[in-house]
Amino acid sequence: MEQRLTNHTNKKTQRIKYILFDVVAILLAWASFLIFRRIEIESNVFHEIQLFSPIYNLEKLFIGIPFFWLFIFWLSGYYNTPFLKSRLSEFAQTFLSTLIGSTILFFILLLNDPVANYHDYYLAFIVQFLIYFTVVYFFRYMITRKTTEKIHNRIIGFNTIIIGSGEKAQQIYDQLQSMKQSSGNFIVGFISHEGKSEVDSSLIIGGMDQLGDIIESQHIEEVIIAIDNDDRNALMPIFNILYNHDVNVRVTPQLYDYIIGGVRMTSIFGAPLVKAMDVRLNEFEKNVKRLFDILFSCLVIVLIAPLCVPLALIIKLTSEGPIFYKQERVGLHGKLFHILKFRTMVCNAEEAGPQLASQNDLRITKIGHILRKYRIDELPQFINVIKGEMSIIGPRPERLFYERQIAEKVPYYGIVHKVKPGITSWGMVKYGYATDVNKMIERLRYEIIYLENISLLVDLKILIYTVKTVVSGRGM
Repeated sequence: MEQRLTNHTNKKTQRIKYILFDVVAILLAWASFLIFRRIEIESNVFHEIQLFSPIYNLEKLFIGIPFFWLFIFWLSGYYNTPFLKSRLSEFAQTFLSTLIGSTILFFILLLNDPVANYHDYYLAFIVQFLIYFTVVYFFRYMITRKTTEKIHNRIIGFNTIIIGSGEKAQQIYDQLQSMKQSSGNFIVGFISHEGKSEVDSSLIIGGMDQLGDIIESQHIEEVIIAIDNDDRNALMPIFNILYNHDVNVRVTPQLYDYIIGGVRMTSIFGAPLVKAMDVRLNEFEKNVKRLFDILFSCLVIVLIAPLCVPLALIIKLTSEGPIFYKQERVGLHGKLFHILKFRTMVCNAEEAGPQLASQNDLRITKIGHILRKYRIDELPQFINVIKGEMSIIGPRPERLFYERQIAEKVPYYGIVHKVKPGITSWGMVKYGYATDVNKMIERLRYEIIYLENISLLVDLKILIYTVKTVVSGRGM
């Protein structure tokens, strides 16, 4: 009997399982290392001196050490994908994270310990690393092996739909169903597409106009695109829908993809499918980006706190209305959220409907011009960042009203929903505020360039250029 996995239940359970066993492994490894030190190293020095060693602090042993290692493992991205782990990548990830963690612990806790000779330092480091790696990897390997066996034996699987109802879709379905070792795809059904249908009509669960609703109602985690039309333009309407959902997307590669080398296979023995719509950041980079967002936002909020009180008074005394302005924007995977700003316009500025601000807009208050010029009005958005609705660097979020107009002219616009929207972006640095839809589309080109070249280094460059823009007063 196949058990369907969902993002909110089984994935959380699996992630907790890895975390709990990592904690057990960490404590076992640390205790084993203490025993080794007692027998092999401590016997060579005076016992009374060694008693002052920081490694004997029980608080560090039972509280500090586990938290330290869990942070290292989280930062590595290990817990991001609790299912379908590659044995090779798991080995490499565990090796690298335990090596880095052991190195940090060595310099923090062990380097100042009294030893008989300096060779004991080398011995302590090597043994510490080997113990941590061996114990942690053993527990991880056992969990991953057991889970992989259940997936291969079709005991567990995750909900999948196939977009397409032609010959190619039928071939993919037959290949997935006939595999001796399942890839984990529990095929819920087919989404009919243009062209002649070749699949059993009882397996077709809807058409393209129902795709979004089916993904949500059936808790779909993976979508396989297998349409017979080789025209890449036929994929764009599909992608624009999928950008608004948190699902894995795989497609059948065309000969052209193989020629240019643009294919990244995920399984050697599985069906010939390649990942699509992936963000060009690995799990480690995603976590570093999120950690930086939180720490930098907290720092900014602390620094601007003294400024907020007089600023709030000025906004309140110079014009009627609230201090803060909330506006609905479109965020990650097309989800709506409320962006926060210091109010820079008069109340009821959009009584006649949505209207973008212009350079000499009469709706902007006197203090509002200054706030917009130096981007001070954007500062409350660091709260959106801490809440996880935005990132510091990312495509600027637009209102749904304007997104629909942009999508009519730019069919690939939905690509910006692959990542969290940002307080600042490459488009804002290079182009600035947009005063109409056409200028939004021009700015979009820079956002697409960012997505194609996204990296932590690019984020840093954008942040530096943003600071220059703010300091020079070129915000508006």
